[in-house]
Amino acid sequence: MASLNTLRTKGSIAVTIVIFVALLAFLIGDIFTSGSTLFNSRKTRVGDINGKHINYVDFLNEADYLTSIYKMMWGRDAFSAQEQEMIYDMAWEQLIMENSYKPGFDNLGLTVSETEQRDMLDGVYLSPIVTSTFINPSTGLFDPQMLKTFMGSAATNDGAYAIWSFLRNQMQQERAVSKYMTLVKGGYYANALEIAHGMETTDVEYSANVVGKDYFTVPDSLVNITSADVKKYYDTHKEAFRQAESRNIEYVVFDVMPSESDYADAKKMIDGIAEEFAVSDAPMQYATLNSQTKPDVNYYSQEQLSDEIAALAFGNDTKGMVGPTLDGDEYTISRVANIRMMPDSLGARHIMLQRRENKLADSLVTVIRNGGDFAELAMQYSLDRSAAQNGGDLGRFTPAQVPAEFTDAAIAAKVGDVYVVESNVGLQVVELTYKSRPVKKAQIATITYKVDPSDATVQTAYQKASSFVTSAGNTVEGFDKAVNDAMLSKRTVRILNTDRTISGIENSKEMVRWAFNGKTGDISQIMDIDGDYYVAALVDVREQGYTALEQATPQITQILRNEAKARIIADEMTGNTIDEVAAATGEDVQAVDGVQWNAFYIPEVGVEPQLIGAISSVEEGILSKPVEGVNGVYRFVVTGSEKTGDVDAESERVRINANASAYVQQRAMQALNEESDIKDMRVKFF
Repeated sequence: MASLNTLRTKGSIAVTIVIFVALLAFLIGDIFTSGSTLFNSRKTRVGDINGKHINYVDFLNEADYLTSIYKMMWGRDAFSAQEQEMIYDMAWEQLIMENSYKPGFDNLGLTVSETEQRDMLDGVYLSPIVTSTFINPSTGLFDPQMLKTFMGSAATNDGAYAIWSFLRNQMQQERAVSKYMTLVKGGYYANALEIAHGMETTDVEYSANVVGKDYFTVPDSLVNITSADVKKYYDTHKEAFRQAESRNIEYVVFDVMPSESDYADAKKMIDGIAEEFAVSDAPMQYATLNSQTKPDVNYYSQEQLSDEIAALAFGNDTKGMVGPTLDGDEYTISRVANIRMMPDSLGARHIMLQRRENKLADSLVTVIRNGGDFAELAMQYSLDRSAAQNGGDLGRFTPAQVPAEFTDAAIAAKVGDVYVVESNVGLQVVELTYKSRPVKKAQIATITYKVDPSDATVQTAYQKASSFVTSAGNTVEGFDKAVNDAMLSKRTVRILNTDRTISGIENSKEMVRWAFNGKTGDISQIMDIDGDYYVAALVDVREQGYTALEQATPQITQILRNEAKARIIADEMTGNTIDEVAAATGEDVQAVDGVQWNAFYIPEVGVEPQLIGAISSVEEGILSKPVEGVNGVYRFVVTGSEKTGDVDAESERVRINANASAYVQQRAMQALNEESDIKDMRVKFF
């Protein structure tokens, strides 16, 4: 019994331990799972706004919404890379508005009432959102009728209603921001003291004799800057070292250029094309089939063509040929495709119909020819509503601006004729209202052929880049050594987190994204950008906030070194006259003229705002004290001053207020963003 009891007791303890361990494992597993979720959320975070984490899905949903709206507004199925980038920026700005600006405006009571919204549509203070959206393409001006027509369709058309909801939201946001900025700017005005000081200084031009000595003339060895000095300066001026998130990279380029063999092969190819082109009975058709770029089918007068082409088109040998001509890496060959008499400009009005409405088109032609009102019929039937508002009038245009079928019909018609044209834009009932005097014009068939690098040339360039990556050994030191060994040109660039491309490299988004997803010391793999191969090294990572002391040390050291040198130079600048100062320093006396208080640059000296301020405040004829400037230390004597007569109290008030208005608005938006604690990490994803 004792043994059984012992077993039960010990067994109970064992079971308890097993259960406890199981529960602990479950809890630990849950913690790790939560941690994994947290880790993943950080990996997919696009940014932070006012304490809210914006994840990839949130941002993409906003961008997709805007994309759908603009597809409907612009009548497009797809956007260019630049347009898509613009939509991404708009999505980010909208998220800032929703998560930061709008809550703040609501707390301030900056709302937009229903009455105010109606006034923004048809009142005195129209919303710029409205006036910039509903523009008549014929006049380039806001068209109230277009707005009215759109508002009517928004009640029954889902797409129009979606667009209207978007525009209404934008109108409200724009008005709230406008109110806020008006309040901020209203708090600033030019007071009497500022105006008086401005008139006293900006209306005067000064001349002076200046002696300056640059900091670089003092050897660095005479100045000792300690780490304690640097630390003290950093702590005292820390706000000056606030920074945006950025990356410093170095990169090399392996250009993929056609070789001599590639040029020789291209020459054989283009010579063969030229032989066939020269005897072709249909030059434009041949050019269309054989040119790497689509030939220009428009007609041009003699004055609009190059001398060589014009001589061919308007000379005695219209069957001749110009080329093959090599310009850079592209060959061109040209022949005359056609000569015809045609006007420089046309005028017409039209009624746009759907395709296959030929019976309706013929009926409209009959009605108009029998005296029917074209403008009234355009309002009733035309699908081109903007032109219909002006009676269907298309204004004046060149033949190149309309389809060839439209031009051909106009050339064959007389002013006042009414007829039907069917082209790629649709079915149109047209009345010709103007036709300039026909002149002789030529259509030129041009074949272009670009000399591209061969596969062998591309492979050679790739092998060089690959060998470089291997030599670099995935360290910045190895990267620098590989650059020197291969005698390459290394380029350095700083990329901000708001950049999407690198200056001078058009399609470099891949390199930017790599830089912001890497860590200091990373060496990239080979990147193919616009056909060339790039390899980069990430040499410096700077996060948003304050520059680290070690990163700021070189800059601070230079500042402190210049301050110390300034004291040395100031001690040298002894003397009671400007000539004595010049003799003591070994520098020349420099005469300067036309110095104005509101400038920052003296042509004879350079960018020296401290010197300019001092010149405008020291009494004439008095030798100044040493002035510590941007590039050196200066002493001077004002030799004269003259009033320009360009400034009065009113002009100075306007100038101060205008400068302040732009500055206040810029600083107000900057302050809003700083208070919103915005961290933009989109560059890692888009």
